[in-house]
Amino acid sequence: MKKIAAWHSYFIFIIAFFLLNILNTYVLTIQELNRYIAPFRHNFLGEMNAFIGNFSILFFVNTIFFTFIKKAKSRMQFLLIFTFLLNFFIFWMGVFNLFFGTAFSIPASTIFKNPAEGFAMGTLIQALLELITYYRIIVFLPFFVLLTLYLLSDRLELKELYFRVTPKKALSAILIVAITLYTAIFSYYEQFKNTLPLNAVKSTFAIQHLGVYPYYLGEFIGQPFDLDLETYLELETKDDYYDAYQVYNKNKTSYQNFFNQETYSNDLLLSQTIDDLYIDASLLNGESLTGILEGKNLVLIHIESINTFLLELDFTNERLVFLNRLLDESFYFSNFYNNVGMGVSSDAELSVLTGLYPMGDRTLYWEFDHIPYDLESIPQYFNEINYHTLAIHGDKAQFYNRDKVYPDLMTFDAFYALEDFINDGYVVENGYIYDYANQLVHHSPWISDYHLADETYRFGTSFLSNNTPFMMFSVMMMPHTPFEFDPNALDRDRFDLFDRPLQSITMRYLNYVDYMDDVFKRFFVAEDGSSQTLDNTVYIFYSDHGSGIKNQDLDLLFNRELSVIETRKILQKVPAWIYVPGDEVIDYGDYELRQGLLKGEQPLVRSQVDLYRTMIELFNLPVGNDPYFGVHGLSDEP
Repeated sequence: MKKIAAWHSYFIFIIAFFLLNILNTYVLTIQELNRYIAPFRHNFLGEMNAFIGNFSILFFVNTIFFTFIKKAKSRMQFLLIFTFLLNFFIFWMGVFNLFFGTAFSIPASTIFKNPAEGFAMGTLIQALLELITYYRIIVFLPFFVLLTLYLLSDRLELKELYFRVTPKKALSAILIVAITLYTAIFSYYEQFKNTLPLNAVKSTFAIQHLGVYPYYLGEFIGQPFDLDLETYLELETKDDYYDAYQVYNKNKTSYQNFFNQETYSNDLLLSQTIDDLYIDASLLNGESLTGILEGKNLVLIHIESINTFLLELDFTNERLVFLNRLLDESFYFSNFYNNVGMGVSSDAELSVLTGLYPMGDRTLYWEFDHIPYDLESIPQYFNEINYHTLAIHGDKAQFYNRDKVYPDLMTFDAFYALEDFINDGYVVENGYIYDYANQLVHHSPWISDYHLADETYRFGTSFLSNNTPFMMFSVMMMPHTPFEFDPNALDRDRFDLFDRPLQSITMRYLNYVDYMDDVFKRFFVAEDGSSQTLDNTVYIFYSDHGSGIKNQDLDLLFNRELSVIETRKILQKVPAWIYVPGDEVIDYGDYELRQGLLKGEQPLVRSQVDLYRTMIELFNLPVGNDPYFGVHGLSDEP
């Protein structure tokens, strides 16, 4: 009788192992269980396929190990350990969702090549907090249930319960698994081709329609389940590629817009611009806007993690006093979106500096180590007209492989990174005194953006004094998730406005608004109130990506329940603007701001790729017949 009871408990344990570990994968694929993802629409075929795929992998592992493990008790112990490892894996895949908003893939792992100083501890704490604050402890439920079943069983009797798996049975089981898995993989490919055949979304689609376990096992053994896009798009020869690119090439005297079928060209005319546009007469030379900024210097400023909603919400916008004054004198893109994928900040740089869309599931900057990309870039074109091109960044030079990408791919003449600041006397541990009068110091593992703004002015002044035309690319560091190292203390009372408390990471982000406004001001106004605006220089700002706050706090901020699509749209929306300072000034009492020569607001959708084209045409850069894409930022073209 005890033997029968032991067999029953063993059988229940095995069933629970399969059922619980398959159900646990839904924590990664269902939006109701994972607020950090934007899954594809669920359907019966996809769910069945994923169930078969997940079951096949679990069954395969059991077959292999059960061939050698014969005691029921030992098998249950093995499955306990295996379940814990699976649950631990699911948890960390969820952490990846938290920070990147998509499913993990092996190509995405290049992101971890970046130095972790300054990020590691805060990221780890945020991940562990998820166990409690977002109940991620539930992913370990299969382990706890199986542990309970194991402890309640008659382990002495289970120790005497043996099973024998013959080679014939093992081979038969493996053959069955191979057939079912092949069927699942074939079905996945057919569904992928008929849904959205983009490798950028492959990992998200695959874990839903193939299964978490088969997809990641395939990834780890070198089978990424990619589509052969060349075959899919029927691209066989160089002429095929040329024709495909020419469809989207906008460097033409005439092309037809996909949406309104109107004709446009690479020479924007005043009659084709938006209504809300002011261009000072000193910039104009006839009807064409091509080259209206030609001969001016450029400071291109890469902003870290700022969303447009900070300007749209009253209680944050009212703290952005200087930024609003600056935007009044600028051409502002109010409906601007980032193009980033797994490369996040580096993807934003790629789009702005080369006008190309990133792959989405990998980081081109790190791929440059083994793939010798040859791309045209904004610095390259400025180099061709004898400008000095300089990139300044407050992190280590090797972050995102910039020490190789900037000189060799983007072709910057020089790159000034954290190591260079230190070599010139900066002591990171001492921080940066950004307000000597009040002895205010900004401590962080990187260069303070106050320091970045001051150095941008110092370099620019040096170039101007030597009559050297220049293009500078200044890359800001903060606020960077998880939004630590804010020089302004967190004022929690400021956020006591909502039905429930905001999460700490959200409050830290919103608290950074004061720092953001001060840093923007610092690019143009020194600590003592004197001007830091460079003569004959255009300033272009763009944010690389959003805050990534997908914890439902946006519902509180916008005072309504947002859909998944609305949330993603808000988080993808980032600010960008062009400031062309003239000679006339506006006196604000404690500082002056130069009036802008190019002003207005672009309400149409634009993105980082469009910014590339806009710079090329406004500065009349020597692109020749090189193709470029996107829409002119000042145009009324949809």
